[in-house]
Amino acid sequence: MFNKFLSNLQQLNPTTLSELDSVSLQNRIDSKYILNEKEMVNLLPCLIENYKILTIKDERVFSYENNYFDTSDYLFFKDHHNGYANRIKVRSRRYVESDLCFFEIKKKEKVNRTNKHRESLVSLVSDINEEKRELIQSFTRKELIDLQLILKNNFKRITLVNNEFTERVTIDFKIHFADETNEVNFEGITVVEIKQSKSSQASPLVSFLKESNTREQSFSKYIFGVISLKPEIKKNNFLPILKNINKIKN
Repeated sequence: MFNKFLSNLQQLNPTTLSELDSVSLQNRIDSKYILNEKEMVNLLPCLIENYKILTIKDERVFSYENNYFDTSDYLFFKDHHNGYANRIKVRSRRYVESDLCFFEIKKKEKVNRTNKHRESLVSLVSDINEEKRELIQSFTRKELIDLQLILKNNFKRITLVNNEFTERVTIDFKIHFADETNEVNFEGITVVEIKQSKSSQASPLVSFLKESNTREQSFSKYIFGVISLKPEIKKNNFLPILKNINKIKN
């Protein structure tokens, strides 16, 4: 079923990376939806009519690698679990096909607004040096001492932009997590994220999803990677989300 979705992507008009960069939205409103393969196929008419697809050398599906960092007692995970405002996530990211690497700090400033710091790297980093630690520390009042690599993540991504170049959409699938001892795949689900500068902005895709009675769904790759790899970790507040994702998969 998902292969049908992928094959029909050829019907979308292409856009270039330079065009897409004009809609970087480092400070933005995020809306996320978890969809199964059948629901993705149902999106096609809306996407074909209203969106362009990032295309580089005839490729439309791209590979990503992430290294996520946290303290040894999972401070960033716990802040998210407890619903704290101004929480942060820290990662290094590699765009596989282009071999571009970045260091990123994402700070949740309000319920749906995210501000992202990004700097380019020569290669994907697996440890936090003192310079990086001081940078991360500047984003939080909580003392950060033992920052370390917690998990690795890779996935496939399709990136879209609306015809007006005011909104970005990412579609992530084949999501995989690994640490030093375990690995897990999230099969059967696709994460659709709609990124806008403001919540009042009209979105053909949001409108379509609402009309289809598809509810917005919280999803963080880091959070679900930790839950999947560390079954003993406290996750009470995430159980309703986990239940809903399992329902979507089945």
